[in-house]
Amino acid sequence: METSFPSAIIIRNICRRRLCKRVYLLAILSALVAFAAFVPLRLQAQERLKVIYSQFTMTNSATWFAREAGLFERHGLNAELIYVDSAPAVQALTAGAAPMATMSGGLAVGPYLNGLDLVMLASWCNLNSYQLITRPEIRRPEDLRGKVIAIGRFGAAADWGLRLILRKLGINETKDVQIIQAGGGGPSTRLAAMEAKKVDATVLDSPQTVQARRMGFRVLADGVELAIPFLQGGLVTRRAYVKSNEDTVRRMIRVIVEAIHYAKTNREAALKVMQKYLRVNDREALEDAYESFVVKQFPRVPYATPAAVQIIFDLAAARDPRAKSADPQGFIDARFVRELEQSGAIDQLYGQTR
Repeated sequence: METSFPSAIIIRNICRRRLCKRVYLLAILSALVAFAAFVPLRLQAQERLKVIYSQFTMTNSATWFAREAGLFERHGLNAELIYVDSAPAVQALTAGAAPMATMSGGLAVGPYLNGLDLVMLASWCNLNSYQLITRPEIRRPEDLRGKVIAIGRFGAAADWGLRLILRKLGINETKDVQIIQAGGGGPSTRLAAMEAKKVDATVLDSPQTVQARRMGFRVLADGVELAIPFLQGGLVTRRAYVKSNEDTVRRMIRVIVEAIHYAKTNREAALKVMQKYLRVNDREALEDAYESFVVKQFPRVPYATPAAVQIIFDLAAARDPRAKSADPQGFIDARFVRELEQSGAIDQLYGQTR
């Protein structure tokens, strides 16, 4: 029989109470951790993230859909979308004004060849979305010879898109036609110049192509129908940022994938988003843009394809010899998209089983 002295009993009781208190605190902590695992990221602390978009075109629309559908918040990102026009968007990205941007591969390739550590993480537009719009008397590609074609400015996405279409049609862009810069004013300026017979053709993408058809102009060639590879819309960042922010990049890729799904499966909601950001109220034009991009281009799995990058290097080689030996794979980091695809999450999103 065990005999306990009063002082020993008191000490033992104190220890028991302390042990119970510790167990109780551990139980509470475990419950909080378990609860946090089930709390949506949008209800937890949000990471601030600035994302640049470089044009008011459908090639930049993935982040618009993400914003309006609340997908950034769902994945713990307090994202601020910032508009910076074309070339200055690359400068802003490399200067650290924002860690990520949506832009065409053509904008990013020049700085990449100059040694900047830019990388394309995903792409939702791997085909040339531009259409070659001509005056009605131009009926065949051969009719383009000796004609004047207007673009906004040299080196912009439309310039690259035009040259790719001309090459596909067998037209030499330096010998057979004259390409001029129309300057500011956008597509409306070029269409007015065509109407006044000052130029014979231009390139546009949807929804501007709807207005061109209404004015009686002809769509001589469509880059998507011709299946011309051209990385025209994707998510760009710097390798240094990826290295130190893999979790953020991983969440951003999930946001992009879900944004594409949202656009594909919520047509009316997507049209409202397009109306807001494209600043177009014309239903026919919006429907045309939806078909041209969301239906015909946006992939379920947004890989940036090497072929779509290689064709940009081929064009750039005329001005920069370094492009001849550049490897498209060096400009692409597909591991985050691949990781998400291999997890089965994308199949699950679309209600498919592996």
